[in-house]
Order: sequence, then structure tokens, then C-alpha cells
Amino acid sequence: MADEDISEEKPADDFSTLPLGAHTLFYLAIIAPHTDTYKIHGPATSFSHLLPRLEDVVSNSPRAIDKLEAIRNIEDVWGDKEKNLEFAERGFGTFVVEGQRGIYTVLKILREENRRVREELPAPVYVVSAHGPLVNEVGYVATTRLVGAFVGQRDAKGAAVRAMDEMVQGRKVSKRSEYWGKESKGGGMLMAMGAARRWEVRIAYEDQVHKRAKEEAEREGESVGWRI
Repeated sequence: MADEDISEEKPADDFSTLPLGAHTLFYLAIIAPHTDTYKIHGPATSFSHLLPRLEDVVSNSPRAIDKLEAIRNIEDVWGDKEKNLEFAERGFGTFVVEGQRGIYTVLKILREENRRVREELPAPVYVVSAHGPLVNEVGYVATTRLVGAFVGQRDAKGAAVRAMDEMVQGRKVSKRSEYWGKESKGGGMLMAMGAARRWEVRIAYEDQVHKRAKEEAEREGESVGWRI
């Protein structure tokens, strides 16, 4: 089998969005190619819940601040500024935050239709993501994908196993392993190893109530040690 290309080209901004469904969940992906990191925040029932984290990233780039302001507000027929309701409701597809010396961060709004999880939020839920193939521990930016959110650990485990099976199908895998936290409701990780290749599926236990309280306190300069 030919080697996979785990490099990632710089994307273009994409502010287009599709109409929302009846049970839409939102996620914010923060992607940093220079450190090969891909972090997923969410799920949230409203795009507005992700704005504080998004604004934290954008605040480091004057160009990105201006760009965000330009899509948040649009001109009406008289040339006056008014709130962009489509942005406020749906967000965007891809937003590139330009840094210095060619460094950039990519913000993506991911969406899924999930009635059960939407009705459960803001209670804790499980978020499953798949990563791989990784070569010498590199490749998260190019290979990470969101599997979805789940109310129960059993459903999350089942989805994680299926995601791993799909990734390693037809490949020579020498070892597969699982790790689960000590807490009965905690998250975990599945791993598979091959010749110079590794695959991961991560199950995060997301407590949105505590996370939002922690983030708000941090923005106000307080130190809070939530146990999540």
C-alpha cells in the first residue's frame, strides 16, 4: 500500500454555511500546523457558546480581528452596519488566523445532527475523535476527524471501536490496546500500532457546564481547578 500523505496545505477562508437542522450541534476545531495540534471544543447547542474560545484565538492577530469584525457585521441597503444574523446563527466553515513569519492557525466550525446529545446538554457527554495514520507521532492536523458525541460511555466505546476498525482495515497491525481512566464515567483511548504507523481514537468526557465556568473565570483572571 502506498504511503499516505500526512502533509496539509494551507486552506482558504470559507465563510459559507448550510442551513441548520432541528438538532444541530456545533464544535470549534482549533488547528495549528506549526505544532501539529488539532483540538476540538464542544459540542454546543449554539454557535454563540463557542465565540469566547474563538475570540481568544483571534485576539492574537490584528488581521484576524479585522476579518472577524467584517463578517460579524454587514452593510444594509443604506450603507449602515448591522448584525450579520447568518453568522450569529451558523458561524462559518473555515477561518484562517494569520500570525507572524508565516505561522497561522485554522479555525473550523464542525457540525453534526444529534438529537439525543442536544437534549442532554449541558450535561456531560462523550466526544469521540479519530487520528491516523501518524508517522513518528506526526500527522494530527492532516488526519484528525470528529466521529461524534454520545450520551453514554457504552455507545461512545462502540463508536470508537468501529472508527478504529475502519482506519486499520486492510493494514498490517502488530498491536491494539485500550486505556480507560479510573473513573467509571471517564474517557479513554484506543491505539493500534503498525510498521512506523500509529492510529488513535480518543474518547473525551466533556462537562460543558464546568468547562464554561472555568473559561469564564480564567478570562476574569481567576484560578479555578475544576476536576473534569
